Amino acid sequence: MKVTVSRDNLLLGLRRVGPFVGSRTTLPILNNVLIVAEGSSLTLSTTDMEVSIRTSVPAFVEEGGSTTLPAKKFASIAGALPEGDVVISMDEGNLTKLRCGRSSFKIVGLDPKDFPEDKEFTEEWSFTLPANDLRKCLAKVSYSRSLDESRHVLAGVLMSVREGMLSIAATDGRRLALIERSLEEDTAPDGDVILPSKIVSELSKLLTGEEKVCVKLSDSRAVFECADMVIGSKLVEGNYPNYRQVIPENFAHSVAIPRVTFEHVLSRVALVVSDSSASILLTLQDSVMNISASSAEVGEAEEPMDISYEGEKFEMSFNPDFFRDPLRELDCDQLIMQFNDGYSPVALAGDEGFIYVVMPMRG
Repeated sequence: MKVTVSRDNLLLGLRRVGPFVGSRTTLPILNNVLIVAEGSSLTLSTTDMEVSIRTSVPAFVEEGGSTTLPAKKFASIAGALPEGDVVISMDEGNLTKLRCGRSSFKIVGLDPKDFPEDKEFTEEWSFTLPANDLRKCLAKVSYSRSLDESRHVLAGVLMSVREGMLSIAATDGRRLALIERSLEEDTAPDGDVILPSKIVSELSKLLTGEEKVCVKLSDSRAVFECADMVIGSKLVEGNYPNYRQVIPENFAHSVAIPRVTFEHVLSRVALVVSDSSASILLTLQDSVMNISASSAEVGEAEEPMDISYEGEKFEMSFNPDFFRDPLRELDCDQLIMQFNDGYSPVALAGDEGFIYVVMPMRG
């Protein structure tokens, strides 16, 4: 094998595949990145047997071939190389040579024949949408999943298709985030899958731009294909709870709130919140919402803000993070908060197709 690739492109590929390298594994090959030189590209692949990625970067291939190299060490070396072209060559003993400018390295690899082959995947249904759209949809709901990995279903994110409508939802039992959008093609069959937290996190980082991503699904695996990447993952086994039953059918009150201002005020007031008093109080009256918090360990804070509200006085207490999480991901200027009383589920909306439901804290 002999291939020339720019250092920047090599680093781009290694950064993409790095998070998928196996950790705490008894198989040494899972610590390595598979490198394949063929055609006009260099292809890098890693896996931890649960999730996997294959990505290609442009390269000049003089002689095709493949090897595997320790992923973390290879990435460290590549990052330390001077700017310019990197020449990668290999002898028959899996000793790989790197040259860039005056720098040269020799790295011991492992036989690529031992690298796990892609599992046979039988597509059962699929749909496509712009990569950036999928990334935004995942980001707008994933914070609501359970952080308790033992609750494996709630620690994942539901992806559901019904009559050409894609729904992505996450809940930890105390709050729910849901976003819906229509698919360009109306041929996608109905189906539900639960994505593991790791693949959701990595997709939120890797998917960019307006190129299309094809989501291919079976009863046990999901594959995401875009221009220069193929990402695969096992699916979470189990049935997702009926999340729609927690969304109230009607609301008695609706409030328009400037989203960015609300986020800033919440962040300021929450500075006095402590572990023993992790709540903020919202008091609505006469077109003003007063946001306050107190704790014996830190002190008190309050700040009023103008809102669009007319009606009787209401008080509601919330975990401040439960309100700030969706605000960070939304794009709307005006947030719409809907509620019936200070003890029933409260809904936040603003971006098209998005709704967030959270229970107030009692006491």
